[in-house]
Amino acid sequence: MTDNERLLKIKNGYNFRDIGGYPTKDGRTTKWHKIIRSGNLAELDQADKDYLKSYGITNDIDLRSKMERDSEPDLVPDGVKYSKNPIFEQKERRTADVMKNLYSEDPTVGKLHMKHVYENLIESPIARNSYRSLFQILLHDSDGGSLIHCSQGKDRTGMGIVMLLFVLGVDEKDIQENYLDSAKQMVPYVQKKIKEYERYNINNICKENITSLYTVSIDYYNAAMSKIKELYGNMDNFIHEYLGLSDQDVKKLRDEYLTK
Repeated sequence: MTDNERLLKIKNGYNFRDIGGYPTKDGRTTKWHKIIRSGNLAELDQADKDYLKSYGITNDIDLRSKMERDSEPDLVPDGVKYSKNPIFEQKERRTADVMKNLYSEDPTVGKLHMKHVYENLIESPIARNSYRSLFQILLHDSDGGSLIHCSQGKDRTGMGIVMLLFVLGVDEKDIQENYLDSAKQMVPYVQKKIKEYERYNINNICKENITSLYTVSIDYYNAAMSKIKELYGNMDNFIHEYLGLSDQDVKKLRDEYLTK
C-alpha cells in the first residue's frame, strides 16, 4: 500500500483524489485509502491499474450513463468489484455543430446550464434514487477501498462526495475545498477539450462556455445547496429524506470511514 496522498499518481486519467485526512466535528478524521474520487477509467494502462490495486481499491462504482459506459468502458484492475450506478441516463452526445450553435453567442450559457445540472441533481427523483443506491453500496460493501467516478469526476461524483463528507461530519469549508479542487485538476482536460473543438473554428465565447462546462465553480455548488435548503430545509433533513439514511446508517458510515 502506498503512502497517504491527496492526488494519486495516475498517468492516464484525470482527477484521481483520496478524500482521507479531513477532520470531523466529533474529533475523528476521514480514513485514507477508503474513498477515491476520479474521472473515468477508460485510458488506464497496466501500471495505473497496478497502482490502484496496490493502493487498496477493491470496488469501482461507476456513476456514468449506459451510453458513456459503452463508449468508454472502465479498465478495472483484476479482482476489483464493478458496480454501475448511473446518476442519470444520457440520451445523446452533442456534436461540434450543436456545441457551436448553443455556446457561441452568450458567454453565460455554459454557467447557467451547469447551475441547472446541479439543481437537477437535487430535484430529480432519478438522481435521488441513484445517490441512495450509492450510499447503500458504501454501507454494505465497505471492505477495502472504493473508487467513485463519472466521466470527469467533478459533478456527479463531486456532489456524491459532498454528500458523503456532510454525512461523515466534515466541516463545510473543507467540503468546499475538496469540491473546488476539481477546477485545478481539470485544467489539462479543459485545454484538451478546447483544442478538440478548435478544429471546428469556434470563437472565444464558445471557448469560455466550454471552460464553464468542464470545470467546477462555487456558483454550481451554491446552486445545489440552495436547492437543498429550499426542498429540505437543512442538511440533516436532506441526509435522512433525500439519501434515506437512518441515524444508525449514519453511525455505521462514520464507524467505517472515519478513524476511531
